[in-house]
Amino acid sequence: MSSDLYAISMQGLTNERAKIEAASANIANMNMVASDPSQVYRLKRVDFSASLTGQAVLTEVHSVKTNYQPEHPLADKQGFIYQPDVNLASEMLQLNLANRAYEANIRAFNALKDMNSKAMEIGK
Repeated sequence: MSSDLYAISMQGLTNERAKIEAASANIANMNMVASDPSQVYRLKRVDFSASLTGQAVLTEVHSVKTNYQPEHPLADKQGFIYQPDVNLASEMLQLNLANRAYEANIRAFNALKDMNSKAMEIGK
């Protein structure tokens, strides 16, 4: 039974780590500029509904914002540059929530480990 609990805790850590990595990548690439919409960084999203096992599946979303900056070296013929449409506040919120959930999973894992250790001492 405790191995099932360990597996659940480890799955939670894996899922939250995927969320942290996705949000971090989105924030790190939010200022990337391209001269063509097809070359824009694709936002990373974690989707749990795509997996029957409840494991995180990383998907990409092509969300582009257009800025008119004819003086920019990467501007296209019409003077537009293209960037990923990243909402910094939303990504920071996702990062913070995932980080807290990750820490909670670590505490749960450690509590389970301590309980198993105490149970072994009782059996001596």
